Amino acid sequence: MTDCANQLQRYKFEVPEIVFGRGMLSQVGSCARRLGGRKIFLVSDQGLFNAGWVDQVMKSLLEARLEFVYFDQITINPRDVDIEEGAREYLRQGADVIVGLGGGSAMDAAKGIAILSANGGRIQDFEGNDRIIRPLPPMVLCPTTCGTGSDVSQFAIITDTKKRCKLTIMSRCVAPDISLTDPDTLSTLPEEYICTTATDALSHALEAYFSIASTTLTDVHAVKAIRLLKGNLVEAVREQTPDAMENLSRASLHAGMAFSNSLLGIVHALAHPIGGYYNANHGSINAVLLPEVIRYDLPVVTEKLSELAWGLGHKEACNDKEASEVVQGEVESLLEACSAPRSLRSLGVKREDLPELANRALNDACLITSPRQADAKDLLTILERAY
Repeated sequence: MTDCANQLQRYKFEVPEIVFGRGMLSQVGSCARRLGGRKIFLVSDQGLFNAGWVDQVMKSLLEARLEFVYFDQITINPRDVDIEEGAREYLRQGADVIVGLGGGSAMDAAKGIAILSANGGRIQDFEGNDRIIRPLPPMVLCPTTCGTGSDVSQFAIITDTKKRCKLTIMSRCVAPDISLTDPDTLSTLPEEYICTTATDALSHALEAYFSIASTTLTDVHAVKAIRLLKGNLVEAVREQTPDAMENLSRASLHAGMAFSNSLLGIVHALAHPIGGYYNANHGSINAVLLPEVIRYDLPVVTEKLSELAWGLGHKEACNDKEASEVVQGEVESLLEACSAPRSLRSLGVKREDLPELANRALNDACLITSPRQADAKDLLTILERAY
């Protein structure tokens, strides 16, 4: 995009209220009360209950003199049937504010419950862009991983169990009122999930940066996320130092703000059908696909590569060819250094399913903002290279 085009660019930038810092989980109750809460619907999962973080949130709610209902029927990829049950329970209990605590699964489940409790129907009715009619209950979302971005995004991703696919819901309504991040929650995250959730943040930042809907403001957040990931991901995975973990939380937040406003690309367009079909970990899928999608996109994003190379730690001025090599090499080195998955085969994907997965990706909304458009043949080639 030329400088002149940048000057003429018009855009909105939507973010929730953001609360960030170690120990801030103690503020969930006061945040919910500020939103008018009296009876809170707390959505989380068994792993976070076992780690003690659910107890901390419950304590905060009690200290704020709030009643609460706890709902934990959440799977790794939140399912339509669980969303429907959650919405029924929300209405039965007469709750008024939703708190989501967890990774993308818990937070997207909280969003889905909010949608159905306010609008009725089935979650499939809201697939696509701006199909939500009635306002949602107030939401506080608290991420406990370092990659999802759901706590600041205008997206909810829900699994359709009958079709074995993921539904993408896009609406300003699904962004929460408050995003509350406590980096201390990463201290109980297993090493493999530090890697896969952080590589999810990396894919968010890179795709947001290359998106045809990117702006100067989304680029600032995308590059900041990339710099934080480059400087802290390996240390966080190998040593789990508090400072490195906090910086991964910051990276996730910046990447989330970027992609929520610029949307994504082919990595996520392909990852959604794979995740829905195989119930596979989203961050792992992204880690496998990212190098191949970057290779596919590079010829059409050359004008943005110098700044990206700088974000990845390359200080010297370089031409387009050198910048392409730096970006490709740095991303692959970073994924290798943190032992990210490197093939679809290792995730249980079957080669004979690749054509079907490519065809399903054609209908994914993330394909719209890819810098380089792709047909089924192009998508199949990317999958085969990643296999």
